[in-house]
This record gives sequence, structure tokens and C-alpha cells, in this order.
Amino acid sequence: MDQQAEGQLRVIRRILSLLQEVGIPAWLFGGWGLDARIGRITREHGDVEFWVERRHAERSKVALTKAGAVALATRPPAESCEFTWGDVPFSTAYFDRWPDGSCSQPLGRWSDWLFPPGSFAEERAMLDGTAMLVMSADGMLAMKEQFPHLRHGRPWRQKDVADIETLRLLVAQERAAQRIQAATRETP
Repeated sequence: MDQQAEGQLRVIRRILSLLQEVGIPAWLFGGWGLDARIGRITREHGDVEFWVERRHAERSKVALTKAGAVALATRPPAESCEFTWGDVPFSTAYFDRWPDGSCSQPLGRWSDWLFPPGSFAEERAMLDGTAMLVMSADGMLAMKEQFPHLRHGRPWRQKDVADIETLRLLVAQERAAQRIQAATRETP
């Protein structure tokens, strides 16, 4: 593992610990989220991304800045906040939950982004010895597949194409495991 990845992992752990202390769940997503779902680091990452429920947006920003992160005024505040902690860039994006279990980011540029039920579950993934909340593979796949079709979307990059392939495999494996569990429960 190189110094950049080590630094990013330290910041991931610090953020998760800090937000947990103040009662704010945060779900890792993006490249680091995919790595957490896989259980190992697969490539270099330019930044670290978390989802936070919108009702915790301001509290999360206050907690992070009090602890030493520097908030940047680079994004619409209703949508997300970008930060740096030392030389590590990271962001918190905000979502809302709906009665049917789905989630979305109704404010900001990505109001047409919809996440399936279960995208922000309490199940933890393990990465480099740390258990963490991570956006579901289904949720990350929905994000990637929708992105070019969003009002402000753009074409997939090569890493997006590779991530989609990996996420489709993860989703298929998770669904197969769920079917096996359901069948096991049904047999006497």
C-alpha cells in the first residue's frame, strides 16, 4: 500500500470514528466504497466520498471542521461539502430517505438520482481491518448506471465501466446468497 492510500485510510477511519462519536452514520461510496465491498484495495483513489443523511448535514460539517478538516466552498451546500484533511480530499454528499425505502438527493444538481431501497443499510463491510458502513452494491450500481443519463451527467470513464462490471458481479453474488438463505429457511 502506498503513502496516499495509507493517508486516505487514516482519514476514512478518523471520519467514521468522529461521526460515530456524535451519532451521525456515514456510508462510504465511490472507489473506496467499492474496495470496501470487495474487501481489499483494488486501485488508487483521488478522493474519499461519504453519504450522510441530509438531516445530519450541518452537524457533520461542524463536527468535521471542529476536529481539523477544512471545509471548501466548492459545491452547492444543499448537495454536498468538500473538505481536505491534511493532503486528503474528501466529501460528504447528502441524501433523503423516502417512505418506500428508496433514497435520493432531491436538492442540487443531482435531483434526478434515485437509489434503491437498502442502499443505506446498517450492514458493515470490512476494509483493512476496519468495519464500516458502505453504500450497498445495488446502490452504487444504480448510481453508476444512471450517471450518464442524469440531467448533469456525463459519459462513463474507463474506471466507471470497470466498476459497473465489478458491481454487477457483486450484486449477482449477493442475490444468489439471498436466494440460498431463503431456500434454506423454507426447507424443513
